[in-house]
Amino acid sequence: MLKKAIVLVSIVLLACATVVAIDTFQGYQERITIAIAAPLSNASESAQRSGRAMVDGAELYINQVNKAGGVKGKKLKLEVYDDQGNQDVARQVAKKIAQSNAIAVIGHYSSGVSTAAGEVYQHHKIPAVTGSATADGFTQSNSWYFRTIFSNSAQGTFIANYIQKILGSSNISLVYSPSTYGLTLGKTVEETFRQLGGEVVSKWVLGDDIDQAIETIYQDLLALKNSGKDPGVIVMTANRNQVAGLIAKMKSSGMDFPIFGGDSLAEISLGQRFEDSPEERNEPGFFTNGIYAIAPIIFDISDDGGQQFRNDFEKNYKQAPGWVATCYYDAAKAIVEAIKRSDITWEDLPKNRLMLKESLATINSQETAFKGATRNIYFDYYGNAVAPFFVGIFDRRNFISAFSQLQIIPDLRAVVNLQEQLDSGEIVKVGNNYMVKTHIVYTGMDINEISHIDEKTSSYLVDFYIWFRYQGDIPADQIEFTNYGIERLDSGEKLTLKEPIDTELNDGINYKVYRVKGDFHEKFDFHDYPFDHQTLSARFRHLNLTRDKLIYVVDFVGMRDTTTEKVLKNWKRAKVFDKITDWSVENANFFQDTVINDSTLGNRRFIDTDLDIEYSRFNVVIKIKRDLVSFSIKNLLPLLFFVVVGYLFMFLPFDHISVEAVSGLLLAIVFYHLSLIEALPEGVGYVVALDYAFFIVYVLNGLQLLMVVIGNSERFQSGKIKISKLMEFGRVAFPVILVVYTSLLCWRYL
Repeated sequence: MLKKAIVLVSIVLLACATVVAIDTFQGYQERITIAIAAPLSNASESAQRSGRAMVDGAELYINQVNKAGGVKGKKLKLEVYDDQGNQDVARQVAKKIAQSNAIAVIGHYSSGVSTAAGEVYQHHKIPAVTGSATADGFTQSNSWYFRTIFSNSAQGTFIANYIQKILGSSNISLVYSPSTYGLTLGKTVEETFRQLGGEVVSKWVLGDDIDQAIETIYQDLLALKNSGKDPGVIVMTANRNQVAGLIAKMKSSGMDFPIFGGDSLAEISLGQRFEDSPEERNEPGFFTNGIYAIAPIIFDISDDGGQQFRNDFEKNYKQAPGWVATCYYDAAKAIVEAIKRSDITWEDLPKNRLMLKESLATINSQETAFKGATRNIYFDYYGNAVAPFFVGIFDRRNFISAFSQLQIIPDLRAVVNLQEQLDSGEIVKVGNNYMVKTHIVYTGMDINEISHIDEKTSSYLVDFYIWFRYQGDIPADQIEFTNYGIERLDSGEKLTLKEPIDTELNDGINYKVYRVKGDFHEKFDFHDYPFDHQTLSARFRHLNLTRDKLIYVVDFVGMRDTTTEKVLKNWKRAKVFDKITDWSVENANFFQDTVINDSTLGNRRFIDTDLDIEYSRFNVVIKIKRDLVSFSIKNLLPLLFFVVVGYLFMFLPFDHISVEAVSGLLLAIVFYHLSLIEALPEGVGYVVALDYAFFIVYVLNGLQLLMVVIGNSERFQSGKIKISKLMEFGRVAFPVILVVYTSLLCWRYL
């Protein structure tokens, strides 16, 4: 008997191993190859850092897709190529990629290199998606190239308008590199600023001798300063590595001219490159504080998806992502989304590449857009990403949202007194778009304590500090908490901010901090009870200012630590959750999102449009899970006792086992089951995981009843079939059923 069992187990294990081996082999044999080309060696330190960020961003998404099972039944393979940031090398790399089995390519980093490689991709008909190259030409003349970032003409036009209409400067001076990126972006800024009536005071090119160019620019700026001539905003359309020396020289000498950069300056690595200097150790951000730049992504303004991406990236790569990593995550996702939406059959590589390119081209509207790491993305006619612009500013080496942003107005019919708002500067025209000026409010929360979790009402008590930092006279602190205690909300009671415990006004920047204590509500889901994970949150929006007027963003500088790992560490030290011992904290996120009021509120401006009334909402969301050990000790030990007692019945003489005894045990189990379910809210009408645990106990109890009935039947009583055989069956079946069912429960819920 033992030998048969061993053979049977061996056969099962061998079958499982065979299935796993076949699945693994197929996973490696049937992978979709996507190439990525990045500057990983023989380039500047800045370019190589960006190259690594490119690979990390794309790799993170590819790994997530593979972990979820792949796409169209196949896993993905990211094949990495090093173009060294060199056009000649890039052409050779592009030829290798074209001749490989890659269905598409991600890259390249710079505009010049992308232009050179793009000619090869166009000739060999392989689609490419860049997340960083912004020169207009290589997508305009190449229908096989797409990008998940804006073009130079778009960002240049935006920069010129922002400087003139938001910063209020009538003068600029231009520092540009002779690269494709620097020339095309600088030209657009210059031409647009002149068209707006502004003056371009000076222009400098960063030639081959960077040190000499920096010295020349510095001396010219010094002369302008001494003569009383205002050079205006110093616009830098060059790689951050090229202008870092100029920035350091200007800041060290006390030159406080405002600086505005293109997307190349909008990376946190610009601030990090100075962190070891004595000035930075004494004053973090000494060299970069106050520098403006335009970016496709800024994390303080992103939603919960963006914050989750930020946490995942930092967890995997031990550093915060910049916009380069994020845009290449989006580039990888664009390709995968296009594969999903296509009819690719994998039989013909050239045909597959063509179908993929055509599928990418169909992502061309809000309706067909895909959700990237932080934003919805679709492509225009030339393959450029149609996505928002964000203006950021450096503060203590962090790159955060500037106090004023511009958002496109989707439908002018919803605007009241357009001309009046144009005259006041609340609405500005940028290119062919009308854009509204939006106030940014840096917002932070420090949780002091969370307690009194009431599962009956899905409510809990939160004690926290909340603060606002903003520019101007907007009533940023006139807020309403959207998930204040449900019973209070039903009664019409509102949680309002009392007098601030601290206020400050410094250089036009308002700062207010409040202490709040109240009960909040977040509907709990008990399907997995007691293996459940629940959400605690505190959420608020402005009472009446809509999202086009005001956006609450996460105050990364003021909060210091906003990633999950650091937040949880601080909360543990501060004993925030000491009063809820039955739960452990898994995750915490701070983010802003948009809450929509579907009603027109009778406003005739919204009747004839498809627009909704939208508000910026600030959220702190905490994920918790029930302490299963604690719950089991308190509540499941009696259930285990019932199981043990039931099994011991199997070892009693059959004559001592009666229907009354087994039924009595069953009734005890039923009453105990009901007492545990009583802890759940009355509205829970669905089956929870705990019910399944009791169901197996009912099955085992039913098995005993069945054995008693069968054992008392005529055939058993007449001795034709021995009762001992029946009891042996019960002693084996009972633990087998229990182990199998318990294993299934653990597999499903743990």
